[in-house]
Amino acid sequence: MAVSGRNRSMNTARLRTLLALILPMLQPLAGGFSAITGWGQSIGAMSAASQTPVTPAGYAFIIWTPLFLLMIVWGIWQALPAGRNTPQARKLDWPLAAAAALNCLWMILAQTTGNGWHLVIVMAGVLAVSLTAFWAERRYLAGEDGAIRRWVTAPLTGVLAGWVSAAFFANLASAAKVTGLFPMGGWPESLAAALVILAAGGFAAAVLTFGRGSLWYAAGAAWALLAIVVANLPGQVVVALVAAAMMALVGAIAVRERARALP
Repeated sequence: MAVSGRNRSMNTARLRTLLALILPMLQPLAGGFSAITGWGQSIGAMSAASQTPVTPAGYAFIIWTPLFLLMIVWGIWQALPAGRNTPQARKLDWPLAAAAALNCLWMILAQTTGNGWHLVIVMAGVLAVSLTAFWAERRYLAGEDGAIRRWVTAPLTGVLAGWVSAAFFANLASAAKVTGLFPMGGWPESLAAALVILAAGGFAAAVLTFGRGSLWYAAGAAWALLAIVVANLPGQVVVALVAAAMMALVGAIAVRERARALP
């Protein structure tokens, strides 16, 4: 029985390592699914068709390039003898592999089915596993001070969770638009956008408070909020001001909690 249990544990560890290695590498391919297969439309075209004032300016999505690269670097490192079965691998492999898998699913669905509540559900899953990785990195690996934490796991889990925290609310607004629930034009649109941005900023502020002021998380969330400011100037000044206020709040809480955490 002991041997059987040990074999199952070894098989689970191998599966964990394999998924954490392969799934991040599939994300760039999933992002170009429509171009590769000729089926569906690009993510950019889908986003433009369902754009709301909560949608960040297009340049902001370049953030996925370093995130994809960091996830690939992580996948390779955790598969090497130096990284395999380390505390980092045991705590982060499953949530990061799940984040990569759900990212792939979201991107393929976005290109083949368009926007809607099904994408919100998948994005909620991405947010959940991204926050799981973020909390695990902050809680269990705080004592680790090697290069892999400084340059890979801390920025990866922090920026990913911060960006996805804002992206979830943008996705929510876009799905509401395509289903006719998000008002378009005039003050109703501005009010609805402001409320969604307030919710996004409040959510990020809560995570930062409990996350002891992660500057990487703040950077991911602030990057999205800044792009919302840019997207709404000069037309939607009220929406831009609300996004700027939330960005300032995120920065202030990050600095405050960071100062409290220092000895």
